Amino acid sequence: MTWEKGQSGEPARKNAPCRDEVDVSGFLDQADIDPFVLAKARELAAQNHTHVSHVLDSQGILSSDDYVRQLAAYHGLSCACDDLELAGFEVDHFSDFERRDQNIAGDKSGLINLTRNGQFYVALDALHYDESTMRLFLRSGEDHRDGLILISPELKLKLLHKDQEAARLNHAVYGLVQKHPGLSARDKTTYGQKIVLSFLFGLLAWGMVLAPVSTLYVLGGVLNLLFLYSNLLRLSAVASLQPVEGPVFTRMKDAQLPVYAILVPLFCEHRVVGQLIESLLALDYPRHKLDIKLIFEQEDEETLRAANLCNPPACFEFVIVPKKMPQTKPKALNFALTNARGHYVVVYDAEDRPQSDQLRKAVSAFANAHMQQDEGETRPLACLQAALNHYNPQENWLARQFTIEYTGLFDGLLPALQRLDLPIPLGGTSNHFNTHILREIGGWDAFNVTEDADLGIRLARFGYRCNILHSTTYEEACCRPRDWVRQRTRWLKGWLQTYLVHMRRPLELFRQLGVRGFAGFQIILGAQVLSLVIHPVFLAFMIHEAFAGKLFNSPYGPFGTVFWTLAIANFILGYSVAIWLGFATLKQRGYRSLYWQLPCMPLYWLCMSFAAFRALVHYVIKPFHWEKTEHGLGKSSPKGD
Repeated sequence: MTWEKGQSGEPARKNAPCRDEVDVSGFLDQADIDPFVLAKARELAAQNHTHVSHVLDSQGILSSDDYVRQLAAYHGLSCACDDLELAGFEVDHFSDFERRDQNIAGDKSGLINLTRNGQFYVALDALHYDESTMRLFLRSGEDHRDGLILISPELKLKLLHKDQEAARLNHAVYGLVQKHPGLSARDKTTYGQKIVLSFLFGLLAWGMVLAPVSTLYVLGGVLNLLFLYSNLLRLSAVASLQPVEGPVFTRMKDAQLPVYAILVPLFCEHRVVGQLIESLLALDYPRHKLDIKLIFEQEDEETLRAANLCNPPACFEFVIVPKKMPQTKPKALNFALTNARGHYVVVYDAEDRPQSDQLRKAVSAFANAHMQQDEGETRPLACLQAALNHYNPQENWLARQFTIEYTGLFDGLLPALQRLDLPIPLGGTSNHFNTHILREIGGWDAFNVTEDADLGIRLARFGYRCNILHSTTYEEACCRPRDWVRQRTRWLKGWLQTYLVHMRRPLELFRQLGVRGFAGFQIILGAQVLSLVIHPVFLAFMIHEAFAGKLFNSPYGPFGTVFWTLAIANFILGYSVAIWLGFATLKQRGYRSLYWQLPCMPLYWLCMSFAAFRALVHYVIKPFHWEKTEHGLGKSSPKGD
């Protein structure tokens, strides 16, 4: 119902029915709902400790807005369910009404104090309160009822979001900077890092002038040792490969499941937003226990319009992020996290298609980890990383190589990091977090363009662990060279950011991660970027020496021969182990049609090296620039579970 205007121009309410005992939801018995269906809905609501309107809405029987309108009409109250119905009202934090109502409302979070033309009102989210609390309001005196307005949960969120927008936006950008200033990438390098880097480059230049050959051999020896450890890590992954499907999980009853928040940042995703909503609705999880937030940038009207046309159910909320630099995915996630209701929260990308039981598997894994923690066996589990793979691996050569890379990483290498208790650089999607822990460590870094890898390292530093979830999310492989290079540039730039951020205080990092964790950090992040930069240089130098006849007959004596022998052996071992890992993980996935692509991996590595050099340039000239990857351009459609 809309406002009914009285002669004074103020909202008017209908005459309230006289009742000794107020029956809050009694109007439902008079509504056009099958009595059996209504009884089952009330029973389900009681079992799941939720409001009956959430059950009715999730089943498409009665929307939340209609529930509020009919409830207000039944009790003779005013109501509002959209912005127009509250035109002219402003949020007031210190109204007399709040002080007057302290004896009525024990829980103030469902109330919003409003003012209009000097008059005070209370906007009440009727679905927030249980029936006993609602009865207190409805039995209260006329001075309370005259200023009481029932509003829908969606409108309540809009009012709160609008009122808190500036504070939320500031927190989204600077929350980590304010909480843990030394762990944000806002400042590229510290004063101490500049001194150390200047000293190392100066030492290298001095060595190249006085003893170039010896300097190159010493530098090459250090790099060979670092790359050897990286190869051994891949070899460990092959040796300890486990089935992708993992152990059978315990399926909890719906009543035992917690509220789960799903955050999906969107920007220029009008092509895939419909597919995204379908994928999220296909999740095997009670809808009334989902808090799905689709996050839009303020200027991206096209994606918002496409999402509105899909008319998603009440478990979806559209979050609009106001424009403020830097315009990054982590900033958008932080903005939405402030109002996320879930005990757990997961991040998905626009093109993602998670397996339908992924949320249930995550809840079961968290529950099992909590039991182990109570027994004193492990550090607290903060995050679960689901495997990522592609639904269009046959799109073209680039998509095939991308799929081989992802299969080896998420099915082989990351599980090996978990078994070795090493820090895990998270993937950009399908990260399932304990919401409390995520907020405790400061959320995402708005200035880091690979916020996921940074967050994985930060969790390890704070004494938490990340595990691999045996579930897969399928997404679109980047199959256009221009988009692939831009995406890979951003990833590698973010890895460089992350490495430099956490190496600001290496001794502190060493104490927090321990010997093994610190060494793993150097191999996982440091060697990753460095190897891609060194790879084409070493390859070109090796080919030059081979054609000059100096490879195994070095003019610099036995030391030169030994160096080249070890370097080439390490080089061949790197290729061999990577191809072996790719083969083993492809076999597990049943992707046998990609076997013939494995010999092409060295060429794919050269493509990544090009992106690595581009990342170095971007880190200097535009460190926080987020190069957007377009989705929905492939010819293949998403596959099912």
